[in-house]
Amino acid sequence: MRVAKKKLTAELRDRALSILLPNIRAAGTVSNLDKFLDAVFTKNEKEIILRRMLVTEMLANKVSYREIEGKLEISKITISKIKDILEKRGYGRNPRRKRISRSYENPAYAKSRKKKSRPLLGYYKGAPSII
Repeated sequence: MRVAKKKLTAELRDRALSILLPNIRAAGTVSNLDKFLDAVFTKNEKEIILRRMLVTEMLANKVSYREIEGKLEISKITISKIKDILEKRGYGRNPRRKRISRSYENPAYAKSRKKKSRPLLGYYKGAPSII
């Protein structure tokens, strides 16, 4: 799906939302809302929106990422981004998030990453080296 590079102005965004809200309210029933969403969005867009709504509910109910990922077939990264939005940290990069990184400064990681020494020219017919 191609997205326009230029974002909507605040005025146009407010106008679009003022058109959308009465239509959602007028739906009244789940079946009418389903028909409205079918008319406005593609199948994929509708599926994405519905999955995200379910993720927000599941996060509110303290469901684990693994369960959400399994039930909705959605990545942990997407779940994390939705959680960031819900916690008002924004969507996308979050410089304030504490991340656990594997580094060579961590002794346990460095020990597991030690490379095995091997001969310069490799092995030759069972001999350890030709040098």
